[in-house]
Amino acid sequence: MNPHVFIARRHLKSRHAFNFISFISYLSIIGLGIGVTVLILTLAVLNGFENEVQRKIVSFDGHLRLKGLLGRPLPESNDYVDSVLTAIPGILDRAPYVRNAAMIRYKKRTEGVLIEGIWEDKVRSVLGISGMIESGEFSYISDQEGDEGIVIGRDLANNLGLSLGDKVTLFDLKAMATPGLPPRLKRFYISGIFSTGLHEYDDTMIYMNLASAQELFGLPNQITGEIIKTITADRADNISSLLNESVVYPYSSSTWKERHFNLFSWLNIQKYPITIIFALIVLVAIVNVASSLIMIVMEKTKDIGILRTVGFTRKDISRIFISEGAIIGILGVFLGFLLTCAVGFVQLKWGVLRIPEEIYFMQELPILFKSDYFITVGLVGIALALLATLYPAWKASRLQPAEVLRYE
Repeated sequence: MNPHVFIARRHLKSRHAFNFISFISYLSIIGLGIGVTVLILTLAVLNGFENEVQRKIVSFDGHLRLKGLLGRPLPESNDYVDSVLTAIPGILDRAPYVRNAAMIRYKKRTEGVLIEGIWEDKVRSVLGISGMIESGEFSYISDQEGDEGIVIGRDLANNLGLSLGDKVTLFDLKAMATPGLPPRLKRFYISGIFSTGLHEYDDTMIYMNLASAQELFGLPNQITGEIIKTITADRADNISSLLNESVVYPYSSSTWKERHFNLFSWLNIQKYPITIIFALIVLVAIVNVASSLIMIVMEKTKDIGILRTVGFTRKDISRIFISEGAIIGILGVFLGFLLTCAVGFVQLKWGVLRIPEEIYFMQELPILFKSDYFITVGLVGIALALLATLYPAWKASRLQPAEVLRYE
């Protein structure tokens, strides 16, 4: 074993004249471990929160939407657009849809809603809303009276007092507001209730059959646009750029990031101050490392003098205390990894840390680890621990053996 490392281990493990110094050394390791744990968990929570919000938004909004400018209806079939979409690699599936404002009426209560008409099989292939059903099922199957099923949000159901099987009437708002145009309305029953945790969607969105939506809004053989599913959510930006270069007016494409730009910009901005604040805990732990090493230097003055007299150079003395800092750093980082994995396992397994869903879109504190977090935080923790040893190592190397041993 390297003599510098051997002596450093003996310094840390030996009983000191003041037990407080040993206690401070252990606290340095524990403090660094806690700091590493808090910093990694902070990064994992921020990443998990962003990933969960992204997953939910993509589930009901899709990766990419090709639609008409200013909501202009588009033809249901366009050979040129079909050829463009077929030629672009990375597109897994596509689904035509109709989206429009409407009014829902149940008994004597009415609410403004947003209708999205899309084929049932396409909902499962391009969206993920069918996996967020809270009660009932995602189905448009007609009942015995011939009324088709629709799927509504939980908050909307609560506001109107709706439950599965209840009959509602939907009105086209544009037809109601246009003089001389006969009202367009249609009766449906509630076949499913979904919950995304996002109030603006759970309170307004209704899913129905595409043909029924076209009939309700007077759009025969017309659609609002197409929902496009890409290989990954990140590929949507590149594909959207290709589409905007290839298709002409009135077609325009937008990604899930562009449609929710403000939300994700806010999430990115929040990462930096939160990470910096929790990184200060690691700096506090590093100060403890420096303090404990300085106290060890003060106590081991005689030992340092003896080492100098038997041939150890100033560089050797510095290496001993740098080795002590490295040992504290490695042990602290390793302890932090263990604590991080333990806390993460408990949260992912049982979800003990709960948060209000009406504010944060989810019930449990999300955690998503990345190997980069462990590597980066671990290396930074060890590097800072080594940096904290520079002054104590320099101080120890400057001790003169003659001065130290004069009165021994």
